[in-house]
Amino acid sequence: MLALLVLAALVTAGSPLRRALGLLVALPAFLAPFGADSPFLRALLAAAAFWGFARLIDLAREPREFGPLRRVVHVLAIVDSRRCEWVPPRFDVAVWSQTAVAAAFMYMSLWTGVVLAPHHGGLPLRWLAGCAFIYAFAETAAGLLEGIGRLLGARVPPVQRHPILARSLRDFWGERWNLVVNRWLRQHCFVPLARRGHAGAGLALAFAVSVALHTWIVAASLDLDMVLRTAAFFSLQGVLLAVEGPLRVRRWPLPLARAWALGGTILPSPLFTEPMLRMFAELVT
Repeated sequence: MLALLVLAALVTAGSPLRRALGLLVALPAFLAPFGADSPFLRALLAAAAFWGFARLIDLAREPREFGPLRRVVHVLAIVDSRRCEWVPPRFDVAVWSQTAVAAAFMYMSLWTGVVLAPHHGGLPLRWLAGCAFIYAFAETAAGLLEGIGRLLGARVPPVQRHPILARSLRDFWGERWNLVVNRWLRQHCFVPLARRGHAGAGLALAFAVSVALHTWIVAASLDLDMVLRTAAFFSLQGVLLAVEGPLRVRRWPLPLARAWALGGTILPSPLFTEPMLRMFAELVT
C-alpha cells in the first residue's frame, strides 16, 4: 500500500490529467485492509489508505509545483507538510512526558473497557472507559505527531486544543478536536462552496465526508452493526450541530454551554465507543 501511495505521489504533478492519474493510481490502496487478519490492522490500513488519498487530493489541487521528494513526504505525513514550520531538531521533554501520561491513561482505559468492565461494572463502565480511551487516544496521537515533528525539525500545527473545554458542539468539532482532519475538510469541502455563497452546503459536505471516513474505517474492520452505529453517531452530531445555532448555545452561560457540548458528545457516545473498543480490543487481550 505504501508503495502505491509513493508511486501516486510521484505521478500527481504537472497537468490536470496527470494529477487525476495520480489519484487513480492510489485507488487500489483501499483494498489493502481486506487482506489483513485482525480488526485492528484492518482499521489501521483503512485509515492509512483514506488519509494517504486525502493528501494526494492536496497535491492534485495544489497550484504550486513541488519536487518528487516533497510530494512523497506530504503524502506519507499525517499532518499537512505545507503548514509545518521548520526549526532546529530537538527532543521536547515536556511534549514527550505529556504523551507518555496520555498513552498510559489510554491503555488503562482500554483495559478497563475491554477486560475489567465485562466482570465488574458492565456496560456503563465499558462505555465510560471507552470515552476516556478515545479522548486519551486522540491526545496521545497529537503528542506523538508533535514530538516526532520536533525530532525531525518540524513544528506541526496544533492537532488538539483541549476539546474538553468546548462551549458548543461547533467549537468542539470545528476548533478543538482532531484539527488535522478538520483543516482538510475545511479546505476541500467547506471553503470551495462557502466562497460561492453556499456555506450551508459546504458544512454539510464536510460533515458527510467525515461520516464517510469514520464509517469506512469501521466497515473495513468490523461488521455491519458497528458500521450503522458509527454512522448513527455522526449523523446525530450533524443534527445537534444544526439545532444549536437556533438555540443560541454560544450565548448560554459558560457552565450550561459546556454541559451542552459534553452531553452532546458523551451521551450518544456508546454508538461510537463500542466499535472503537472492539477495534482495539486485541491490544489488551
